[in-house]
Amino acid sequence: MSKLPTELLDDILSLLPTKPLVRFQCVSKRWYALINGAKFIKKHLARSIHISQERILVVKERDFDRPQSYFSVPFPEDDRFGSAVKIHQPLPDPEGCTKIVGYCNGLVCIQDLEEEIVIWNPLIRKYKKLPFEPIQKPSGFNEYCLPQFAFGHDPINDDYMVFRVVEFYKTNEVPSAFEVKAYSLRAHSWRRVEDEWPYEKSYICSNPEALSSASLNGILHWLVTPVTDGVHLSQTLVGFDLATEKFRVYTLPVQSDCNAMTRMALEVWGGRILLCVCKDVSMGFNEVWVMKEYGVASSWTRLYTIVHGEVPWNFNHCKPLVISKDGNKVLMEHDSKHLFWYDIRKKSSRRVKIQGMPGLFQTVTCVGSLVLLHGYNCDSI
Repeated sequence: MSKLPTELLDDILSLLPTKPLVRFQCVSKRWYALINGAKFIKKHLARSIHISQERILVVKERDFDRPQSYFSVPFPEDDRFGSAVKIHQPLPDPEGCTKIVGYCNGLVCIQDLEEEIVIWNPLIRKYKKLPFEPIQKPSGFNEYCLPQFAFGHDPINDDYMVFRVVEFYKTNEVPSAFEVKAYSLRAHSWRRVEDEWPYEKSYICSNPEALSSASLNGILHWLVTPVTDGVHLSQTLVGFDLATEKFRVYTLPVQSDCNAMTRMALEVWGGRILLCVCKDVSMGFNEVWVMKEYGVASSWTRLYTIVHGEVPWNFNHCKPLVISKDGNKVLMEHDSKHLFWYDIRKKSSRRVKIQGMPGLFQTVTCVGSLVLLHGYNCDSI
């Protein structure tokens, strides 16, 4: 191997999983320099995404009566799930209450109740803690909502960013002032976003069983309910371009507000943005829409619909995780309690049982990634 041309060695090593590559840094100075190089890390990530190499589920326990542990579940093939193995997360209280902010490129961003935030690569056990950033309340406002965070990758500048929106309001009024800041991993600092939040008065909608935002191709997305003259309007899709730092607003294919009988959430799947809608939650009606051509409202297409009776249980929320290799089945998370495969053509379901899974959980998917291995002065767990 020592006599192999660098280009050939690069190709061979880029096909390997992350854990052997971390060990192979010790083989020689040449291998260390190659594996830690920015070009190699990007090449390895691109191949991992293309072939779903080292695909895992990162599972966060949601039972508030127990320590909220994290688990890793490998699933190299659609019908091959390993056991849930407990992994250590990097926040100060490893068993405290945490929230998943977002995920991409094998990284997971999490925060705790003290709003300490880390960007974490669970496969190589590296993380970067964000600096504390105080909230600056504008004059005339006496209250603010809990900050909304989002996490994504800016492919133009190859930077990983955390985005914070704080909604300010006067007592018993709708939020009408917004502090918008972005953290850059490359610069390791926060800065104020100059572009204004697109609505004078609005609420960022949230679903307790889903992430509050979705990241796709360098754009962060939220579901937002505008308010005009005291009237709550239908939800819209707000996007923020990490490269240009400009907001965009898109219409949705269904009209709904944040009421108890309809729950909406955003997901990213197969390189496209998904809108997941649960109507009449007591009956379990779920439909998923996909924006086939990004930014074009007319390209919204209903991907599938699950009606009451097609699965043997009611549900409040179904989160699509991955699509099977044949494109016919979707792996779903159901009400933070179960995983199941849903066959789109046959309209049937099959529950997935994984040894060691917690009773209540939140799930995100990761691929093998060396991001954070080098270049960001990261810490190790």
